[in-house]
Order: sequence, then structure tokens, then C-alpha cells
Amino acid sequence: MKQIRHSLTALMLLACLIAQAACPAPVRAYTGMTAGGACLDLIERYEGFSRDMYYENGHWYVGYGSQVAEGAYPNGVTEDEAEALLRAELVRTEAALNSFFARNGLTPTQGQFDALVDFTYTLGTSWLSGTSALVKIVRGDMEASRRETARAFGVWSHAGGMVLPGLAQRRLEEAALYLDGDASRSDEFCYLAVTREDGVQYATDFAVYERGGTYDAFPVMFRLGYTLSGMRTAGGDTLRLGDRVTRNRAASAVWTKNNYVRRSYTDVLGAHWFYDYVMELSEDGVIDGRGDGTYAPNLPTATGEALKLILLAAGHPEQPATGAHWASGYADFVRARGWLPERLLADLDQPITRLDVAHLIADAIGFGQSFGDSPFADVDDGFVTALANVGVLNGMTAHGEQLYCPDDSLTRAEASTIVWRLRNTVALGTTQTVTYGSRTLDVAAGVPLNHYDKSGFSGSGGTMTYTGPGVTVLRGIDVSRHQGKIDWNAVKADGVDFAILRVGGRYQNSGNIYDDVYFEEYYSGARAAGLKLGVYFYSQAVSTAEAVEEIEYTLSKLKGKQIDGPIVFDWETAGSDNPDARSNDVPVSVVCDCAVAFCERVKAAGYAPMVYMNTYDGYVKYDLSRLAGYDVWYAGQYNGDYPRFIYDFAMWQYTDRGSVNGIGGRTDMDLWFFRD
Repeated sequence: MKQIRHSLTALMLLACLIAQAACPAPVRAYTGMTAGGACLDLIERYEGFSRDMYYENGHWYVGYGSQVAEGAYPNGVTEDEAEALLRAELVRTEAALNSFFARNGLTPTQGQFDALVDFTYTLGTSWLSGTSALVKIVRGDMEASRRETARAFGVWSHAGGMVLPGLAQRRLEEAALYLDGDASRSDEFCYLAVTREDGVQYATDFAVYERGGTYDAFPVMFRLGYTLSGMRTAGGDTLRLGDRVTRNRAASAVWTKNNYVRRSYTDVLGAHWFYDYVMELSEDGVIDGRGDGTYAPNLPTATGEALKLILLAAGHPEQPATGAHWASGYADFVRARGWLPERLLADLDQPITRLDVAHLIADAIGFGQSFGDSPFADVDDGFVTALANVGVLNGMTAHGEQLYCPDDSLTRAEASTIVWRLRNTVALGTTQTVTYGSRTLDVAAGVPLNHYDKSGFSGSGGTMTYTGPGVTVLRGIDVSRHQGKIDWNAVKADGVDFAILRVGGRYQNSGNIYDDVYFEEYYSGARAAGLKLGVYFYSQAVSTAEAVEEIEYTLSKLKGKQIDGPIVFDWETAGSDNPDARSNDVPVSVVCDCAVAFCERVKAAGYAPMVYMNTYDGYVKYDLSRLAGYDVWYAGQYNGDYPRFIYDFAMWQYTDRGSVNGIGGRTDMDLWFFRD
């Protein structure tokens, strides 16, 4: 019996081990971290210890740079007290980082956390909501080498527009702490800080190299009429490509004046303002003369010429002729993408205007409209403004005003300046950004952009409409139980063409699904009145399983019904209105997973999917590159004169306080756009 008991015990133990292997331990949720000793050492070393209080920039400080009230420590502090003050001050930084990691479903190492605490302590928390390389690396959105990681830290070394050597070295130590958990290993890298000059376009003024390696590339920069030939240090040393990297250096660019030998033109002289633009492009074989020794700088640029020059400068491939005209291939390339109206492409020898050139360039490099103030007194065009903001376009001064002259033909001299700047802009990797609150965000590449003509919008509130070429617009409402009883015949008679009805939703806190008690009544009434109909589900999904549950619920409610509009995934962040809402901390990747799961099921069921988003969710909570196959219903700029959302949308909810006959209170109102 004793042997049997031992055998049974062994079998039970083996069974337990097998069960544990088959059912791995649940992954623990990230619970937060605090700064470790390596972080404190880094801060204390760079901040320095001050026993006595000191006054700087309107505040009192003591110890390791801790801000305190005036007179708080009249006898000074000890190093232990200073470290306690520092610990207390780091609590806010730690909380911000812990929230960032929790939102993104990440668990950092202690070294990574310490590095980012020091980084955030010096910079503030705003970088966490940006789109810098460091954010992408930390989130895992970007694979980076050790050198690229060090550079992602190092580019944040500026103050007053200049690289500060001490701050640059601190950034390299943060990078070493992030990579290896040891700040002392920063000797792996050296930085090069470039002194900025007026009249030079820079991709960056900061580079990182491996110590003992070579200068394999200098920061990309352009100066009209010159070529970069090296770097000169303050001590007079000249650094050239291939030289060995031995230490951190600060240097200024060494420029060599261009010598144009390929050809010359009798009407392009050194005194002309366009001389270097024309000659540099001519030297590179980008442009050519008229065959008689002239360039004809004041003649208008033909549409065909502009198409080729702009498309090639923007990085698009050469296009062989597809018809009788030499530029027909370029015209077909643009025509297929809808970048210019047919009236311009029908005659490729006609002059092109400066405004049409701006629209072509914006499309060619994927820029959307800027909704900021125009720098020009004679045009308020979002594409012109966007290109002026990055230096591709400029104007002229007349009578104390900056003018663009949008309706003037583009001269060949002007074309050379635009093409030169455009080539550099592309080479520098310049991207368009959009500002949302304190955030500056990169515009997502490849996502369709807002091309509605802002001058085509008119009216306000319930009278808003849009008139633009190639676009048909319907006027509509979206409703839920909050509207109460509705006289749908009166709604129809008031000029409403469509309605989007809420089917139901999910509670923000409990996560339970609820019915919209008026859905059946709204559907019957709106259908009988002859309105086009779509539906939406108010989602608070925190997983794809919940998103699928929501669409299956919606489809069950549509059985036996007919709708001719979309089924809409309406996921919204509750935010400060409900800080305990389940949706507030859902990572971007999960929100997108939910939207895709919902919309793909809609398509499989034979309906048209649509995604609803306000400005915050559109810019911050969605990766719109993942939603490019679905129409967007945008809600924002309520009661404004036009929508300022940079991305494309098929529907605009332009007010939440509309007034329509047949509805007793206020209601949301929408425009639905159909492109011919």
C-alpha cells in the first residue's frame, strides 16, 4: 500500500505539472513602476546639489532642482532631504509614464522606465502624446537599431533653437540606460551638433554615430548655389565623410560654391534672382532650355511641363507618352488619381496657374489642407497655406502685403524655384503635421485627405449646405431615444433627406448592451416618410469579441428591415465626462481592432460600413491607416463655417443643436457627401 500511495502521489504531481503547462499562468496587468537608483543618480549628477534655495525664472528651487515655496527651507537642506524632495517631485512624472504604458499595453524594464523618467523630468510630459521617433520606438511601432534609438533620444537636446552639449550628453546616457540599464555605457555613441545658418534648409542639425566608426553621412541640408563638402569644428578641424569618429563634436557646415558647367543660357545671368534655381536644376538635368541658347524665364509654364517637373520632383516615376502629346503619360497619371480637373488636362500646352500648381503639388506629395490663417492677402486656400508653411511656395510683397497671385500663370522662372524647393522638401523627408490642442501629430501617410472646398460650405446650424464640383449632398439627422416622439412626415417636409438611427449601445461602466427603446418606432416612421436610413451602435467595446457582439446584436435588430445607408461603428472615448469609463484607457491598436472586426462583419452581411469619430478620437485614438477601406462620419467644428478635419470623410455631423420640424428639442444634423 505504501508503494501504491507513492505511485499515486507521483501520478498526481505529474498531472498537476501537465495541467500547469497546458494552462499557462495569466498575464498580469501592468501595475506601475517607480524610478530606481540609476534614474536618481542620473538626475542628481546633472542637476547638481544646492544646499541653499535659489531663485530662477520666477520660482524657488533647492536640492536637486526641486521647486519649493519661497522661504520653505531657510536653513537649507541635506542631501537626504533633497533626495526626498526629488522623489516627491517625480511622482507626477512616474504617474504619467505609468498611464502611458498601461494605455499601450506595455511593460518596460527598469532601465527603460528610469531612462524615460529622466527624459520626461527635463522635458515635460507633452512628448508622450506626440508622434516622434522616440514615442514610436517605445510603443513598439517602429523597429530601431541601437544607434537609431540613441538618436531618437538625442534629437531632444535643444534649448533656444540650439543644441546644448550637456543636454546632448545626458540624452546619450538616457539612451544607454534605456538600451542596457547602464548609463555609463553611453560611450558607445558620439554626437555631431551642427550650427544652424540662415538661408539653409535642414532635415536636422543633430546626428549620432558609433564611437570608433566613421562619419557615414552628415545631416541633410541644402543651400541655394552651394554644395555641402564637410564640417568644420570650432577648433578649425575639418570633418569629411569617411573620417573616424572619436568624440562628441560641434561643427558648422563647409560649403563649396557651385560651378555650373553643363550649359549656360543667354537670358539667365548671375544678377537674376532665379539664376541659381535655374542653373542648379539645369546642371542636374531636371530642366532644359528652348534649344536656341535661351531658357525664356518669363514665358508661362505649360501644363504638360508642370506635370512632368512636379511629379518627378515629388518622387514619382517617369511616364512614357500614351498619346500624341509628349506629356500624355503624365496627364494620364494625374487623371487616374483625380489630381487635376479635366479642363486642365485637355490641353497640355495651355499655361497653368499658380493655384492649380499648388493643388497638384499637394496631391503629389500627399499634403492635405491647412486650416490655419493664410500668409497671403489675396488667397485663402488650404493647400496653398500648407505648402507655404513648409517653404515650398512663397509669394511677393506689394503695397506692404504678401501676395500669391493665384490666378496668374506660373512663369518658367517661378517654376524653377518651386521645383528646387519641392525636391529639397522631399529629400529632407518633410512631413505634414496637424495640431490638436497641445499635440503636434504627423499626418498619416496614405490616408485619404479632406479635399472639400471650404468656400463651398454655407449656412449654419440647421441650414448648413455644401456646393462643390462633382459632389452631391444630402441633408440629414441622427437620432436616439433622447429625441423622444418624432413626426417623421414633418421632418421629411422640412427638407431632411436621411436619418441615422441608433439601434442600441453599450454602457460606459458596466459594459452591458442596451436597446434604444425608440428604434423600432423611428424605423417604421422614417421608412414610411420616405427617408433614406442608416443605423449606428454606440460602442464601448474594449475587445474584438465585444465589437463582434455589438454588430451581431445590430444585425439581429435589422432582420426583416431594409436600410439604404450605412451601419456605423460609433466608438467614443468618455474622457473627463466619466473618468471611470471602461473605454478611456483602451490602446489605439485595440480600438482599431474593434473597428475592423465590426466593419468587416458589416461588409460580410452585405451592408456598407462606416466609422464615426470626433476630432480627438480621429487624431488620437485611431490609426486611420487601418481604416482606409471604410467611410468616415466626422463629428466636429459644431456650428462652424466648415469642417477643419484634415482627413477625408463621407458624412459630417456639423451641429448637435439643430432644429427640425417634427422634433421637439435639439438634434444632431449631418451632411452626406456623394462624389460623382
